[in-house]
Amino acid sequence: MASIHLDALELGGAIDLTNTALSLVLFLLGLGCMLTRRNVIKQVIGLRIMLQGASLGIIQAGVLHRDLDLAQSLVVSSLIAEAVCIAVALALIVNVYRHYPSGDIDDMDRLKG
Repeated sequence: MASIHLDALELGGAIDLTNTALSLVLFLLGLGCMLTRRNVIKQVIGLRIMLQGASLGIIQAGVLHRDLDLAQSLVVSSLIAEAVCIAVALALIVNVYRHYPSGDIDDMDRLKG
């Protein structure tokens, strides 16, 4: 009976480590996409990936600290803020593509005042 309980604890530790690593990988992948891509749409996709990694990290922190209520409320709040951020970014992308059909950030040098 004790070995079953011990195996469940070891498996839980492996899952915790996997979720933490996955949230870090998603965050870094999104950050790398935002920093290396020159296309505006690809940068917004990178932002979305980065925010999903942060949400997974918040949930994982709640699991590790055994406070899922706080973690879930933080994730709901961050999802609302993420939706607003993505909506504003998509509105800006529509305007960028009207003036710069290529969508390349380097072409936007004329916007300097």
